[in-house]
Amino acid sequence: MKKIALVTLVSLGMLSMNAFADSDAYNGFSLAYVQSRNNGLTDSTSGLGILRSVRLNEHYGYEMQFGLFGNIGPYTSNGFVELSAIGFVPLSDRDLKLYGKAGLADVYSRGSETANKLGLTYGAGIEFPRDIGKVRVGFQQITVGKGTLSPSRSTYLIGLTLFLK
Repeated sequence: MKKIALVTLVSLGMLSMNAFADSDAYNGFSLAYVQSRNNGLTDSTSGLGILRSVRLNEHYGYEMQFGLFGNIGPYTSNGFVELSAIGFVPLSDRDLKLYGKAGLADVYSRGSETANKLGLTYGAGIEFPRDIGKVRVGFQQITVGKGTLSPSRSTYLIGLTLFLK
């Protein structure tokens, strides 16, 4: 029930971001390879997310993202909600852009114990236009865990995002 309520709240939050949109707004989904290293051990899994990106102009905007991914350390399932400011640097006349983002991410993890970690997130990559919207290739860092049995773990999501207009 908690997951259904969380997904509903995130969806309503993403839809409400339209009220602040003066310019372009995109909905998207992301597929990611997730990796974390701790004390010489590497955990990797896959993840997916949904995003809402509002572009106030060609150089900056903001995004909200909800994502899920699998096993990292003692945590068998992880979910996060993230709100970030995003900046763009045009690299060519064909709308190829370098992007960077920074914001806050709230990560909820379950496994042999549960943990909730509110912290900073950042990411970077390349974005380019396609006929149906925009494609983004990049990475994002979040922090997983803050439980009694496991210290916080820096975790990287490396993936492909498709935005539809």
